Amino acid sequence: MINSYTPNSSNPSFNDILDANLLKLRYEEYVSSLKKSNTKELMMTVKDFLSFVRNLRSSVSSSWLAKNLYDQEKIGRKIYFVLKVRYVILFLYRKIVEGLIVKLLSLIKSLLSQISLT
Repeated sequence: MINSYTPNSSNPSFNDILDANLLKLRYEEYVSSLKKSNTKELMMTVKDFLSFVRNLRSSVSSSWLAKNLYDQEKIGRKIYFVLKVRYVILFLYRKIVEGLIVKLLSLIKSLLSQISLT
């Protein structure tokens, strides 16, 4: 469990320092992954990040850290939602464009057949 260290605390324990260093390393990994990920990797990274933050948030006793983690989770959920909706939008986009292309081709063929008859 992460102790109740706050930025204004003057005497962090050894465990606080170890926990902070481990957190820093993990967050640095997430920063690196989030910057260079393609869409699928980004989705997996965000999903893993959300799981990490939820687990971390359940074990903290510091209110400022819990609030910060809550805010991170909230933004992470929004990113994950947008990534999931992206696939639905792409699917609808393709269906709409394909339907419009079919209609346009039909109109062009109809025009060409009318021109051929005259």
